[in-house]
Amino acid sequence: MGTSLYLITNTKLTGEETKKDWNLILEKLKELNLEYTSLIKADGTILKESGDWNYKVNNYKDEPFSVEFLGPFNIEPILYQDIGIIDTIHRYSVLYKLSDLDWFHTFRKNLFDIVKVIGGTEVIYVADNSCDKLANYLYNMAWENVPYEVIKNKMIQDLGTPVTDYSKLNYDKLDYRNITEFFLDDFSDIN
Repeated sequence: MGTSLYLITNTKLTGEETKKDWNLILEKLKELNLEYTSLIKADGTILKESGDWNYKVNNYKDEPFSVEFLGPFNIEPILYQDIGIIDTIHRYSVLYKLSDLDWFHTFRKNLFDIVKVIGGTEVIYVADNSCDKLANYLYNMAWENVPYEVIKNKMIQDLGTPVTDYSKLNYDKLDYRNITEFFLDDFSDIN
């Protein structure tokens, strides 16, 4: 079981959104023309996903209201009343291992574009599974619709000032059982 990469963002819903609003977001996401996720089959051939963006409204009695934007891409946002959560197909370690590659710069640009479409301006990287502290912020706060700013302030209180420079992340020091830092990306280097 790997440790998956999630992000939280400072987008909010007003509670007044309608199907028209979801469709507008959907159209803006489609205009991004993101590359489809690719899979490598056992014989070495590359299989590209197909389809396009769609959305699903979740209005269950025992869970916070949310709208998921899904598609054959490696980034999928979920909007809650007080926070946005972004699911990816990547592992948390890509921050430490691949942040200097062109692929990662493209990933960040796509992430920035999606965050803008859903109304956010910054993201904090979090993780699931065996990642002790970061998983708690995801499971016990973000998925429970705790406001982004409350989570951000709690992380600063618990872990200190966020890392904002990818070159400061050292994979050799990454210990999923004892994460002592968190990364905030405000995309200030992307136009």
